Amino acid sequence: MKKIELMHRLFGTKTGFCKDCEHFYRKQYSVTYRKCEVYGDSSGEGTDWKATYMACGLYPDVPYKGREVVELAKRVKTKELESPLDGQIK
Repeated sequence: MKKIELMHRLFGTKTGFCKDCEHFYRKQYSVTYRKCEVYGDSSGEGTDWKATYMACGLYPDVPYKGREVVELAKRVKTKELESPLDGQIK
């Protein structure tokens, strides 16, 4: 699932773009990195954000006090694959 799809699933969608949202910000170094404060900032490309994403339900200035979404997504446990039983069709 893409980052923005997760945001849309959690918060819904609204007409507008992330670049016009209160939660969207830019980090300036030798290049500019775009981030969403609700999604989270890992200081890596995994949390880079596109200004042209369709806005989520928190647009333009809905307050959010919960945990960062990227942190919540990491906590989702995935079931490990079990080895097949003897005699089971593979």
